[in-house]
This record gives sequence, structure tokens and C-alpha cells, in this order.
Amino acid sequence: MKQILKYILAVILTVYLFGCIKDTGNYEYLDADKVAPTLVSGINDSYSAISMEKLVIDPTMGADENLYDYVWYAYPALVVGTACDTLGRTKKLDYPVTLLSGTYTLIFKATDKINKTSVYKKSLLTVSSIFGIGYYINKYENGRTDIDFVDRNGLINKNILKQINGDDLPGKPIRSTFEVNRFSYYVVNADGTKTKMTFKPAVLVCSDEDMRIYHGESMKLLKSWDEAFLEKPAVKKPQGVWANTMGYMLMNNNSVQFINNNGSNVGEFGYPYPVNNMKLNSNATVMSSSVMVYDDNAGELAGYHAQTYSAVKNAVVKASPLTLAPVGEAYFTNSDLIYMGTQVYYATSAGRSYVIVKNRTTNVFTLWQIGVSNIQYGYIYDYGAGGLVIPASAGVTSGKVFALKGGTSTAFNTVIYYSSGDNKVHYFNPANQTEKRDLITLPAGEEITYIEHSYDFYYKINTFVVLSNKGGNWVLRTYDLEGATPDVILPEKTIYNGTGLAKNLIYRHASTSLTY
Repeated sequence: MKQILKYILAVILTVYLFGCIKDTGNYEYLDADKVAPTLVSGINDSYSAISMEKLVIDPTMGADENLYDYVWYAYPALVVGTACDTLGRTKKLDYPVTLLSGTYTLIFKATDKINKTSVYKKSLLTVSSIFGIGYYINKYENGRTDIDFVDRNGLINKNILKQINGDDLPGKPIRSTFEVNRFSYYVVNADGTKTKMTFKPAVLVCSDEDMRIYHGESMKLLKSWDEAFLEKPAVKKPQGVWANTMGYMLMNNNSVQFINNNGSNVGEFGYPYPVNNMKLNSNATVMSSSVMVYDDNAGELAGYHAQTYSAVKNAVVKASPLTLAPVGEAYFTNSDLIYMGTQVYYATSAGRSYVIVKNRTTNVFTLWQIGVSNIQYGYIYDYGAGGLVIPASAGVTSGKVFALKGGTSTAFNTVIYYSSGDNKVHYFNPANQTEKRDLITLPAGEEITYIEHSYDFYYKINTFVVLSNKGGNWVLRTYDLEGATPDVILPEKTIYNGTGLAKNLIYRHASTSLTY
């Protein structure tokens, strides 16, 4: 039987081989360029769009446009594996922009209805809201806190909180913060049901008497103080708000509370975290989902993580991550905080946090480099500088207003800009312990209230800003930097003026993820 099967298989194989040899090729191979759709013109390599305004693109095809099916879609340029948003299914895109502020890859696809071949065109789409690019000036005027917004065209939009919502905040401004997609909340429908709005942009504004939450695209009020808590605090004494990659942190009446989108407190600050007899300084610095604070009582660092219901004071001293020293010993104690800030790199990535303190006993000033993100693992990490002694004669030790030069997180790869609150800006270089005095000198009578290096490595943001007050009015100046150096190009590039006393600002560009 096996022999018969062998003969049958042999005969079948021979027939197939003979057929192949005799096959002279009854196929027609067509040039793909001749059968695939052809895009002639009409689509640029990049576009800028504003939320709620129309984006119109009308490409020209190389043949009758009725021969093809069309689709336009977009997905975030920097997020791998994200679902696409379909924007249109006609050749002409006529799209009222509803995408959140950010940078997207925009795809046009035309497919032949018969042979199913397609042509694609990829473009870069940058979306921002009316309030998506510009400077938010936190100011004090007539006993109230409001925001003047300097838009992308240099137009100053005065008192946007009151103009849009009919009301501003009582008290003096402390700070504001922004996160692009970390605020979720419920909307009550007409029938009493609730709809959850998930991962929306939000701006939190804090004065010394109030805190409110606004939509990051429209600046419409989302939550007042009374609506912003799982359980409203008995004492209302706000000290500041900060964004992080899991939500937001509020410091109020010497305690911290988090909005954590992974928890049950959707759109609400949860219960206060333990402070363990600490007296919290109103300064804080953020990296990822961790926040470093300062205990003025003990004169030392402490930290909180959004999902860890306790304060962290454990420290790793002068160690690499592979050879950790014993945990539980603080780098320093009994010291006064002079400055604490985070070196911005890009998006949600930051460099090191720098801390300047003065020992209460020895009066020695030291500079520390801290890994804030390690707080989530239960300790505060010293990068190994061990506390760089700063000469008491250095001007940075008497600074009142500070900023760090943005950049990567290598050792001392920054300078610390500072002002004594007068009309001058200087900087201290910790790598060689030198100072450059009088980097910027403003007109006499102006008092500097805020300075910042607005920096983003990926999106090539590289601007230095100085905010000052004079005679009850604020002045904002922007400067270009000299290449990769910390020096600025004089004179200023732009200058803006407004009414009221400015406290600080946040700069937001189209792809800002959060503000530090």
C-alpha cells in the first residue's frame, strides 16, 4: 500500500512540475505608480491649529477624486501605541479642532475603491488652545489675585479669570500650576446623572486666601475651594499648588493633600498626609510623582509621593545606586533653606533638584544635588556631591529670587540665576564656584520678582524671562540665550507691560506637559 501511495505522489508531483515549466506567465505586472492614487499638492509638512477653530486642508489628487476613499487621522507624536483620532473621511479636511493641546502626527490616506492601493501623506500638527501658548502672569491688584495672559501674538489679555468667570480670587497670589492631562472630574447632567470627564488639562491658581481649579483650554472655572476636596479642611490657609505626573499637590495649613487620578478622590484633594510635627516651608520641588518639601522645624529635607501616605526623611548619603550607604541618616539638619528648585529638561523629564542651605550653628552655606524621584522608593537620594560649600561672600547666598538653567541631569550641569530683589540678575556656577555679576540690569526703580529659564530640549524652547514691578505695574522681558551658554543676548528680545503687582508666572508652549 505504501508503495502505491509513493507512485501516486510521484505522478502528481510530475504533473505539477510540468505545468510550471509550461507556464509562460499569464500575468500582467503593473507599475505601482500607475495604479496607486497620486497626491499632487495641497498638504504641507507641518500645521499649527488652535482649539475650537477650524483646520481646513484641501489636497489635489492626480485623477478623479471620486475614485478614492479618504480618511484623515491623528495620533500624539511622542506616545507610542496610542489610538488614533479620526478627523474626517472626505478629501477636504474641514475639522473644528477638538484635540487637546500638544504635538500630533497627522495622516492623510486616499485609497483606490477598486484595486485598494493607497497613498499616504504625513504632517506634523501642533495644537494649542487660545491659552495654549503664552505667559500667565499671576498678579495682585485691588486686593485680589488674577492672571494677565500674554498670548502668542504679544497681546495682553487682562484679568482673564474675572473676564471669563465673572470673579477672581481674594488675597495675594502665591503660585499657579498646569498639567496637560491629569485632572478628572464629574459633570452633573440635567437628569441628575453624572458623566466622568477623564484626564483633562487644568490650571490651578492659588492665593494666600483661596485656591481654584480652571479648565486648561478655556480657563473656565471647574471647581472652587468648597468643591475641591473629598473632605473640606477645617482651616483654609493655602500655601501653594504643584502639578506632578499623577495629579496635583496642595499645601494648606502645614499639610499636603493630593489629587491622585489612580485613587477614589476623582477631581478632589484627598485627606491630608501626616506631617509628623514638621513645619512645612512654602517651597517645594517636583519630579515625576514625587514632591520634596522642607521641614523648617528640624531644618532638613522631607518628601511625599502621591501614593504613599507618609512623609519620607530617610536619606542615602554620598552613594551611587549600586552601593547605597545605610538608609536613615539625613545629609544635613538644623539648617535654613535658602533655595530649592528643579532643573527642567523636557516634557515630564527633569534634571536634578538643587538645594542651598545655611547651617544654623556654623553659618556655612552648602549646595546639594537631590534625586527627588527616588522619594517614591522611600528615600531621598544624594547624587554624591555631599554638600558643596559655597563661600559666604558669594552673592547667591543672599539671593531672594532664583532660577536654574535647564539641561540634562549631569553633575553641576547648570548655573543658578539669582537676584537680590533689586533690578539686577546674576548667576553662580557651582562647577567652578564662580559668579557673573550684573548679567542683566533693568532701569532704576524696577524690582525683580521672578526669573525663569523657559527650556525644553525636545521642542527647542530656550528663553530667559525676567518679571519685575514698578509703580504698581508689572514688566515682563524675554531674552535669547547665547547658544548653550548661560549668558543672555542684550538688549531684551521683547517687553510687555501690565497693571498690578506681579508675583510670578508660568510659561506654556503648545507641548507643555506640566509646569514646575
